[in-house]
Amino acid sequence: MSDETHRIGRRAFLTGAAASLVAAGAAPLSPLLGRSRNAPRRAEWRQDRKVLFLSVDGFGPDYLHQSDMPNLKQMMASGTYVEGTGIIPSLTNVNNASILTASFPAEHGITGNYFYDRTTGEGTFMESADFLMRPTLFEQARSRGIRTGFVTSKEKLMFLSRGADFADSAEAPSSEMAALFGPAQDVYTPDINYWTLRAARYFLDERDCQIVYAATTDYMMHTYPPEDERSQAHLHTLDELVGRILNDHPGLEVYVTADHSMSAKRDAIDIGRVIAEHGIAGEAVPIIRDRYVVHHSNLGGACYVYLENEADLERTFEVLSELPGVEEIYRKEEAAAEFQLYADRIGDIFLLGERPVVFGALERAREEVDIRSHGSRHETGVPIICYGRDVEVSRYERNIDLTRNFVWEA
Repeated sequence: MSDETHRIGRRAFLTGAAASLVAAGAAPLSPLLGRSRNAPRRAEWRQDRKVLFLSVDGFGPDYLHQSDMPNLKQMMASGTYVEGTGIIPSLTNVNNASILTASFPAEHGITGNYFYDRTTGEGTFMESADFLMRPTLFEQARSRGIRTGFVTSKEKLMFLSRGADFADSAEAPSSEMAALFGPAQDVYTPDINYWTLRAARYFLDERDCQIVYAATTDYMMHTYPPEDERSQAHLHTLDELVGRILNDHPGLEVYVTADHSMSAKRDAIDIGRVIAEHGIAGEAVPIIRDRYVVHHSNLGGACYVYLENEADLERTFEVLSELPGVEEIYRKEEAAAEFQLYADRIGDIFLLGERPVVFGALERAREEVDIRSHGSRHETGVPIICYGRDVEVSRYERNIDLTRNFVWEA
């Protein structure tokens, strides 16, 4: 099944940035059939309706604006574009879980990439559906008889596929998908994201999925700033793949956003060493921690602190409040209220760093670094693109509004 086969008899979505919506063959935008997000009912789903949700990992607005992405930019011009925000902490698991459940972490329970169990003193990656406390988009669709697909570059997000009719990852593909699109992809190359979008196209075409959610990985954003030609080549190719999908389905609804953006980091702090130097026993958990250490060396802009002794809370809070590089600090109850986090799965203290600051395990309490990472408030800026359906722009401020405002009726 070649790309050329898919193009036979179809008009290209765009031949350049100035191509018109009419030339793209897109269906006219239909009026929004608004309903309260608190009053769902069985969908009156039009059987030829198809929807693509695309979460481009680490895709801050700076990457969009500085890259040659004519398809996305035509979608912005013809549809709705907002520079919105994601969820804090600005991490992959937290934000994709929020989008796919149309809820905040206080409801769905995913509060980081990593969970520290203070009762056992052990940690685990938050990569199991057992952590997920809310139904997914796929489960909601299944209850309405709607066929769905989920494809991700990173295997770690497969726990969010609960309820999908088809689900696969580029990092560890099924034998069927490997035969079609190639074997397991190297997570530290741009090719893994191209695999993901080709698989999303396949789910829409050959599996006749009516809703597909695709999530890429952010190795390229961790490695290259938006002005770097390697980053721009990666995003231009992603844009071409989106164009092919639109060419297949002129009436496709597309909702594009990111889980977080990215910042250059120069100053790293080991909070565990800092509190130990003050005689305080506890565990500092950089909540960006996951298996992909080449991306970020497990250094991110947010940190949970778990104390062994409750009596140390105020002294620890005072010590960390005065620490250069700490931009925001919250006690557990304050953090849960401010950021709508699930209080049972966060530390006694929650820290957010200044833009150039990351937290994690180091050889010394403080070190200079040269990485690109995320996790803080400074990496919450994300693009929000709605194409193929008329929407009320005022209702789109966060990435999770793509699903919180999703209209199930035809």
